[in-house]
Amino acid sequence: MINSLLSLGERALMNAQVGISVTGENIANIDTAGYARRTVGYATSYSVSIGGGLSVGTGAEVEEVRRNYNTLLESNYLSANSETSAWAAMAEALYNVEKLFGQTNDYGVATALDTFMDSLAALEGSSDDNSEAVRQELLSYAETLVDSLSMLDSSLDDALNTLEKDAAESVDQANSLMKEIAALNASITSHPDSLELQDQRATAIRELSSLVDVQVLSDGSSVTVLTAGGQTLVEGDYAYELSWENPQVETDLSASSSFDGALYFNGASSDELLVEVTSNGPADGSASAATFRVSLDGGDTWLTDEDGAVMEFTAGGYEDKVEVAGVEIWFGQSGDSSAPATTNLAAGDTFDVMPKSGLYWHATTGGKVNITPLQGEGTNNRLSGGELAGIVMARDEGLLAYQEELDALARELIWEVNYQHSQGAGLEHYTGASGSYEVDDETIPLAESSLPYADHLQAGGLAFAFYDKDTGEALGVEALDFSSITPGTANFDPEVHSLQDVADAINASYPGQLQADIQDGQLQLTAASGVEFEFAGDSSGLLAAVGLNTFFTGSNASDMAVDPRVAADTDRINAATVDGAGEVASGDSSNAVALAALAGKEVRLDSVHSGTSQSLSSHLHALTGKVGADTDAAARNYTQSNALAAELDARQQEVAGVNMDEELTNLMRYQQAYQAASTLIQTTNELFDTLMSLKS
Repeated sequence: MINSLLSLGERALMNAQVGISVTGENIANIDTAGYARRTVGYATSYSVSIGGGLSVGTGAEVEEVRRNYNTLLESNYLSANSETSAWAAMAEALYNVEKLFGQTNDYGVATALDTFMDSLAALEGSSDDNSEAVRQELLSYAETLVDSLSMLDSSLDDALNTLEKDAAESVDQANSLMKEIAALNASITSHPDSLELQDQRATAIRELSSLVDVQVLSDGSSVTVLTAGGQTLVEGDYAYELSWENPQVETDLSASSSFDGALYFNGASSDELLVEVTSNGPADGSASAATFRVSLDGGDTWLTDEDGAVMEFTAGGYEDKVEVAGVEIWFGQSGDSSAPATTNLAAGDTFDVMPKSGLYWHATTGGKVNITPLQGEGTNNRLSGGELAGIVMARDEGLLAYQEELDALARELIWEVNYQHSQGAGLEHYTGASGSYEVDDETIPLAESSLPYADHLQAGGLAFAFYDKDTGEALGVEALDFSSITPGTANFDPEVHSLQDVADAINASYPGQLQADIQDGQLQLTAASGVEFEFAGDSSGLLAAVGLNTFFTGSNASDMAVDPRVAADTDRINAATVDGAGEVASGDSSNAVALAALAGKEVRLDSVHSGTSQSLSSHLHALTGKVGADTDAAARNYTQSNALAAELDARQQEVAGVNMDEELTNLMRYQQAYQAASTLIQTTNELFDTLMSLKS
């Protein structure tokens, strides 16, 4: 019995020592990030029987040192943390962009546009006495507008480059964390009682959840980490891989397809295009060619026309490219984009066109899956949370969309001003003029050409007025006649006439007065000796499309500029028009009136992000307002998700965090237990000594 008491006291002493040690570890790690509080679990030890069948306990023993952690709370926290990180990344990116748009009233692109439009109105009211001052002012405001648009576009480019770099770095960080978690899985499997390794793994998973959305499945000592979309990131000791890749096309052919060519594209877009073949046939642009439809939301919906019908496009080669959402699409041989495809497409063939960098998950089989965030019900397998998702959403739904809208605005502004300006005349006549836009092939119809504004052309007439260079006398107005090019057709038709046809028609219509040539794809006009000319009206848009008698050059925010001829000589600003007799009346401001009216003209931008008709200024103000609204929404969503994540983390800390008061209480309790165990041993020894003395 004495031995049993000694054994009981020794065990109690050791139990107290373990409790003191664990409590001391908790106190030492009170400020250690990721540390989960440890507690000692005790279990009643076995009992022994003594004389007469009496059962006596042998005390307690340490069953385990537990890591206090609520896995359900942690799962909810990981989800909230991913969402918070996504909104944080998006809010930060959009806030920086908002500052670019949200300039003061004295500076900024919106103010520059309004001021330019006001200066057109001032040109309308100018007289011969102050015409030069007004023209110089108009030129100055035009150059300010061009600079503002260019600077904003360049700043957006810089911001986009930064986001692309951030995305690539985040992918590297995610891959590194996935490898770390896999290695920790292996170590924990070998050392399942190592609580330190479990802490390290939980911390790494939290860090990973800040980059991508994750869900965690545990099979005991090891965990499997997946994205919310179902892609496995870590499985046991194996880490999968993510990659940030350049624009590309992923092909998925139907079982019955024999197509061995490829889909090619040109251009950049904030949208991802899912191309689905809807009818069998060759990809040659013929009447029997295959057709396809396009979705911008992963197949959830399909692009429709104004009547709501799904748009069907004809599959063609390089010469029959189709433009969708700013991206040119065509089919060719594998490895040769200019060679026609030789095999047929089949209904059900799909092509995922990524005209931008994207995020991909790599499977063990060597294949890869596009998990770039994309809005749509059919895109549940895409990344939806974490910093990476926030960066991509800020890029696609924010910066790229804003830049496309800005380019569409600049494009329409250039066209509207150029079209109206080309209808008028300045203060001096031309002896020669050169188009600012060029074609790749001067022999194809202009509607199919590479002219930036080929789609704005329409059938119509164009007239020239001629003057005696020495006397200034009007020699008359003559319409350009295409009947020598296409008998029976006098007017220009963009579906029929090429740039070479235009040059030939000018040479045939005005022999001895005007010579037309094509140099480097641009139309060149040269008046005969002693002759000057003016453009006397153009209902087809041909002049604006080829860049003759225009105010601006370029076709987007980055390449927009004041026409060098106007910049060098403000007399080229066309405030007047040529009358029926070929005269340009002194003080005439009829074209200035039409130019000033552009401020209130409602136009529709060539952009999937804008579906309304309104003034150019209203479009720009709406874009600025959208940037502000998007930034505010991202900030509000961040605040809400961050509050939820903080609450969940606080609740987890109630379980896993170290509380100094509680630990000190535990320390006192274990100390008292230790002292009690010591007293028990001492008392037992004294009892033993007493028994021995009685015997002696």
